[in-house]
Amino acid sequence: MPYVPLFVRVERVVIVGGGRVAERKARTLIDLGVDVTVVAPEEPEWSRDLPVKFVRRRVEGPEDLPEADLYVVATDDPDLNSRLERELSLVNRVDTSRPKVRFPSVLRCGDAVLAISTGKPRVTRALRMIAAELLGPILKKAAELPEDARKWSLERVIGELTGVRR
Repeated sequence: MPYVPLFVRVERVVIVGGGRVAERKARTLIDLGVDVTVVAPEEPEWSRDLPVKFVRRRVEGPEDLPEADLYVVATDDPDLNSRLERELSLVNRVDTSRPKVRFPSVLRCGDAVLAISTGKPRVTRALRMIAAELLGPILKKAAELPEDARKWSLERVIGELTGVRR
């Protein structure tokens, strides 16, 4: 099945697991302003340094998890990860190359958000770095312009980049 590019408003995320990948996902989500709850049998040290809620619990299934808009499944138990992915609606499963939900690499410039995903993390990061270098200053300036000037400016930039004049 193909992936559908989509921006989803997410207020609450539950991360199942407490390892390095869970920490990385928590930091990303916190930077985006999301409320994060970490559920794991033992409290990870990193969770004490971040604004996350911690729930000490061994998870056997979805019934052991608080309600959330998105779940990040980052345990070392592939069977549990698979079950949670099947039974919960919006799940990023970190131990598979084809999760239901994939986190893109994100470039933010003011109100502008550019998301890139290739399925290959190194390629995705490289493309994000290239986009930041080439498009970052343009996106930042465009996001700061008043609305009426923004439309004219973006049409002009697009024309310069594509050779199509309006």
